[in-house]
Amino acid sequence: MAELRNDSGALRFTVELVSRENPPRSLPGPGAAGGDASILATAGLEYLDRRDGEWWPFVRLPVLHLPLPAVEGLASQLAELLRGATSGFAWRPADDAPAGLQVGAAPGGAVAEVGFDLGAFLEESAGVPRRPDAELALFRFRCAQADLVRFSDALTRELEALRA
Repeated sequence: MAELRNDSGALRFTVELVSRENPPRSLPGPGAAGGDASILATAGLEYLDRRDGEWWPFVRLPVLHLPLPAVEGLASQLAELLRGATSGFAWRPADDAPAGLQVGAAPGGAVAEVGFDLGAFLEESAGVPRRPDAELALFRFRCAQADLVRFSDALTRELEALRA
């Protein structure tokens, strides 16, 4: 699991790449469509309870289906930020994705903004119809450079394991 902790160590954004789904083989002929593979993943924001030393969720989204190129793009954008090739990036894996991440360089690390569209979560848990962009949550925190490196490395390792 890739985790991006805040600079106090009390919050973390988590992304776990669980498995790879390959698109169904398309039939030959007009109108046949293939498609890119997707990644089954989980994402959430958790806090550390110092009383028991356990991480507990603020928000944990239902299963995410992330396009493989979008996950590869996140890994690439993190690498560029860490190399100093860019001062930040915004990542949203698809137009209707329930999670997104924006990271901007700051002295000693970065400022991260994690956004969740809670519509999919509420649809599954509360049984209400999803209203895109109606129930949004934004969490903003500072993170140290070392935590960015760990997050990037963990995400890259998970991605490579799914490619194998």
